[in-house]
Amino acid sequence: MAEARAVVNVDNEQVRVTTWTFEAAGAATGQHRHEFAYVVVPITGGKFTVTDVDGSERNMNQVAGSPYLGTAGTAHDVVNATDDEAVFVEIELKR
Repeated sequence: MAEARAVVNVDNEQVRVTTWTFEAAGAATGQHRHEFAYVVVPITGGKFTVTDVDGSERNMNQVAGSPYLGTAGTAHDVVNATDDEAVFVEIELKR
């Protein structure tokens, strides 16, 4: 499985901003745990499969330009479920 590409744009005492690029179907973040609350801003939109640490899966549809919130402590893997490139920006709130 291909890895999604993460580019950290900002990382200071207040926020960490990361652009995630999933180049094709199957590209994945890998299992990870969110240390901070976060906001995801979809750039392209797309379909993803999210696998929680307990193995349960759910499908997620991101809509370009429609942000959503995530909570600290969330643990999962995010996998591109479309054939197209998918991009979103994740803003972690450190304070």
